[in-house]
Amino acid sequence: MRNKTSMAVRAGAVSAAALLALTACGGGDDDAENGEAEAADGETLTISLFGEEPYSWIDEETGEPTGATIAVAEEIFGERMGYEVEIEEEPNWDSLIPGLGAGHWDVVSAGMSINSDRCAEAAFGEPELVYTTAFLLEEGNPAGVENFEDLADADLDVVALSGAVESGWMDEVGVEHSTVDSAADGVDFVEGGRADVFALTAISLEAMAGDIEGLEVTDSFAHELSVGAHAFRLDDQDLIDDFNEHLGELKDSGEYLDLVSEFGFTEDEMPPSELTAEELCEEDPTELTEQYLED
Repeated sequence: MRNKTSMAVRAGAVSAAALLALTACGGGDDDAENGEAEAADGETLTISLFGEEPYSWIDEETGEPTGATIAVAEEIFGERMGYEVEIEEEPNWDSLIPGLGAGHWDVVSAGMSINSDRCAEAAFGEPELVYTTAFLLEEGNPAGVENFEDLADADLDVVALSGAVESGWMDEVGVEHSTVDSAADGVDFVEGGRADVFALTAISLEAMAGDIEGLEVTDSFAHELSVGAHAFRLDDQDLIDDFNEHLGELKDSGEYLDLVSEFGFTEDEMPPSELTAEELCEEDPTELTEQYLED
């Protein structure tokens, strides 16, 4: 498990000096009209990531933050809003929202799913990515488990990420399971024989463990509508509104998909255009699942 790290994002952060130079040249109004960086004037914005591919993690070779949500954060907060972006890694998923509320960082960029429990403690930007679930288990899937209901009837040692939606869903279905603090720990538990199954988002398991000899990632399934977004402090509505405006522009232009496709996301993971964060926070998850996932 990595220690928390802190670094300035080199790609995508706009310096105060550069912004002042643009203003001196009379370019400020034009930049505002074109949606380019004009608001933050180099003010520092701190973002927390969590080590889970392909959303956000620290590349072991370069030591730099990377991932789909980081690419979006760099583009919006750095290039378009003009912040000097600093990124920290929080290795414990359960600490992301408490750290946000305590002011340790301004934004969580970790592909966090929007649900009512989290909405009581944090505010979310508009939906970005739809997730499905899969299991990491022994190659050949000898127990034949394909969903949480199957797990409830199987005699298997199951782990999930502490505080993640998969753990909550398994509680609801009645699947006995243990929890781990990081996605890497979950993979290690199965690979090392300390657990039979690790439940996580399908695209994460494929990215992190899809090529481990002797193991396989099951076909994905949608237990419930699960949609990820950037998380903010509850009192940062102005920042959220600005972020959402730029996010909408990226989606409308197709640039959003261009950014995240580098990390394996496709049109299939794009949320319905009419779905909102408010719906995911306030409406019944079963009804939303029926409305958006079941034809």
